[in-house]
Amino acid sequence: MEESLRVLVLEDRPADAELVLYELKRSGYKFSHRRVDTQVDYAQALSEPIDIILADYSLPQFNAMQALHLLQERGLDIPFIVVTGTISEEAAVETMKQGAADYLLKDRLSRLGQAVQRALHEKRLRDEKRSSEDNLRISEEKFSKAFRISPDAIAIVRYANSEYIEVNEGFTQLTGYAADEVVGKTGLSLNLWANLEESNRYREQIRERGEINNLEAVFKKKDGSLWIGLISARTIEFRNDLHIISVTRDITQRKRAELELQRAHHDLTEAYEATIEGWSRVLDLRDKETEGHTQRVTEMTIRLARALNVPEDEIVHIRRGALLHDIGKMAISDGILQKPGSLDEEEWKQMRRHPEYAYEMLHPIAYLRPALDIPYCHHEHWDGSGYPRGLKGEEIPLAARIFAIVDVWDALLSNRPYRKGSTTQAVLDYIQKHAGVFFDPLLVDSFTELYRQGVFDNTQISRMTRETGSTYNIIE
Repeated sequence: MEESLRVLVLEDRPADAELVLYELKRSGYKFSHRRVDTQVDYAQALSEPIDIILADYSLPQFNAMQALHLLQERGLDIPFIVVTGTISEEAAVETMKQGAADYLLKDRLSRLGQAVQRALHEKRLRDEKRSSEDNLRISEEKFSKAFRISPDAIAIVRYANSEYIEVNEGFTQLTGYAADEVVGKTGLSLNLWANLEESNRYREQIRERGEINNLEAVFKKKDGSLWIGLISARTIEFRNDLHIISVTRDITQRKRAELELQRAHHDLTEAYEATIEGWSRVLDLRDKETEGHTQRVTEMTIRLARALNVPEDEIVHIRRGALLHDIGKMAISDGILQKPGSLDEEEWKQMRRHPEYAYEMLHPIAYLRPALDIPYCHHEHWDGSGYPRGLKGEEIPLAARIFAIVDVWDALLSNRPYRKGSTTQAVLDYIQKHAGVFFDPLLVDSFTELYRQGVFDNTQISRMTRETGSTYNIIE
């Protein structure tokens, strides 16, 4: 990482500031910094270039909320991360509502590098969005100014035979035809319309309604090049005869800008999805025993959800949640996660915290909050005996209830160093036996029926099945 940051540290304890800066340096950042601990010094520091602010929540003279408000009063968009010793959940939530990029406790500074990276990434996205919006606004302002100085294409046409009576300078500029080349002729004879169907629809609406508003159409210039126009027209009495007056605005640039914004949004969405899939691959690579597990359970979970008629907009979040279901294990030490033998009681206690770690990692990311149900709740049990919150029955989100069945299915079928995978029938028996205990009984019935119908055929899970005849009473 070669970023060079200008860091403002809002901290009254120099030793704590040094710890924060040490963790930032350990995360690979190069930076210059300034530490302040009074509101006066903080206000003065805001007049200097700053890339990120790391602020203790409570200082002797003021607090992080006041610092945030001052930042906003000055109209500054600087990523603001609260790094504090203690903070209530209400205060943490409020700082996020007020615009803080993240918050973390001083005894969990290992998350600082990740929090800074995410905050800077979100700032770049905001800057890109503002730049795109500014470019579009400037384009529209230029167009509006051009309209005032040289009006859009305005034409007066005789209703009876569609002959042009008069056109303005804007018309000649847009079409490339001089006024004397147009008057007395029709739009069809000049071949101004690029699409005959659009021309016919325009004339039919004028005849039926006497007016038309904001019809988009493609037109041809004298040189044969195409442009997109937004045409409005209405019939009027002019010189004792019925005429049509039309005003056509050139929206070619606007349409291009809209297309670029659509492409940018599409590219951004693809980048998010690629990041999520990358995280899931990193998890699989870290835990060789479960390599391939994430992709298999994600595919099966999506198939089961679709078979249960879960709406597609929810399946998007289910997919992300399935890919990230074990993201909390990133906070579990290698000594526990990769231990070849059984875990002791204290190690299991640490392992069972991975859903909570997943919540802490993903909840600050608004884009991923709808996908939290699976990472946070997939170890909850139907009878309330699961973790981390002991949810029971339908208190457990549907996505997590669906995933729990698939997760255990894959785990029991797969070979591990400490045991061999079981047979499909043995795993079905195990899941059915624990319907109403670990699993939603209705979902178990649906899963069993769908499995027998072949809904899960051709998934990668089939490659991991081992016909050993073994059964195991474990939930991994």
